[in-house]
Amino acid sequence: MQRIKSTIIFLLTITILPLFLCGCNKKEDDINIKNKIITLSLEQEKNAKITTDFAKNMELDMTITIPAQFRAQNTLVDKIYAPLNGKIEKIFVEPGIVVKKGQEIALIKTDEIGAIQLEFLEKILDIEGSIKEMTAQCNLSKQEYEREHTLYNEKISSLADYQKARAQMEKDKATLNSLQNKKSALVNVYRQRLAVYGGSIDTVLKTRKAYPYVSLKASKGGIVLERNVNENEFIEKDKELFNIADLSTIWLVGYAFEKDASKLTTGEKVTGKLEEGENKNTLFDKIEGTLSYVSPILDNTTKTLEVRADIENKDFKIKPNMYAEMFVDIGQKETLVIPNDSIEQYGDFSFAYVKIKPNTYEERKLEIGHKNDKYTEILSGIKEGEEVVVEGAFSLLGESIKNSEK
Repeated sequence: MQRIKSTIIFLLTITILPLFLCGCNKKEDDINIKNKIITLSLEQEKNAKITTDFAKNMELDMTITIPAQFRAQNTLVDKIYAPLNGKIEKIFVEPGIVVKKGQEIALIKTDEIGAIQLEFLEKILDIEGSIKEMTAQCNLSKQEYEREHTLYNEKISSLADYQKARAQMEKDKATLNSLQNKKSALVNVYRQRLAVYGGSIDTVLKTRKAYPYVSLKASKGGIVLERNVNENEFIEKDKELFNIADLSTIWLVGYAFEKDASKLTTGEKVTGKLEEGENKNTLFDKIEGTLSYVSPILDNTTKTLEVRADIENKDFKIKPNMYAEMFVDIGQKETLVIPNDSIEQYGDFSFAYVKIKPNTYEERKLEIGHKNDKYTEILSGIKEGEEVVVEGAFSLLGESIKNSEK
């Protein structure tokens, strides 16, 4: 309801008030300085359903309100880049999908992987050919040794012939073992070489054909934030393809004004509120966290200070880039306050209506300070004990605009 009222006020103001301002040929600041008096008839006041409250001093739970936005934590974002030049054959995930560590997210066809695999095939086939020949040679030398061993035992063959056959058998066995070790080392070298790019040697070993594909896998579990590539797209090495983030804890990032900088310290309690939080049936009514970072540097252009709060998000309901308001508790203060609902806003101009006598109200420009969920601190514009309009300000604004047109 408050949002609807504010919208209507804004539309009326920007459509009618500028006409009045131009007609009078005065600057907006000059008009704002002079407080307007609005007098209602008894019937008008009754129809406006005006309710009031009094400005009063009270202990206010001080809260700094900071415009903010939810973001994934930098340390928990995994940016996945193209390991080689190639073509995207398949994409298995979309933004918003939850993935597990090691899950395949895309398949890339690349000639560079194919070239490495063909090089491997040439070498492995050559070694396997040598192993096959040496295996046959080992079988022959073993048979020769066994024959000479039998003849030697029967005193038919000499000791020299027996020892020679044995030596040849041992030599052939050593050569075969060397070739087998060479094959194993070759497989390991190429397996590691291809693994650097996400390629595999196992399919090549099974099929004896090149398999020029790289399987991209998630290095951590999380949610896919971005997909910057499409199927059948040709890509270059180091192109950023996907962003995956662990969003179980998320940042609420805001920019505090210079006047509030000295009041902000890490460890303070923080609450956040999305627009959806106004609906009591949503899960956004109460977002709580802790202020984890306060920038030591004030931005020279905007005169704001970056602050961050860590917010738990185990159900992943909060999404990066959602806008919110950050409320930071900074303790209590004895100060002059009026109800939040009594304050109207037009751009940077805050005002309220003060009842100065029966049926008569004065529009006051305000300088406001901190606020909580019920009251706003008043720095200037209203004094303690003055009666302010809480409900019905819309009707008073209408009368103000009418009077300005006369």
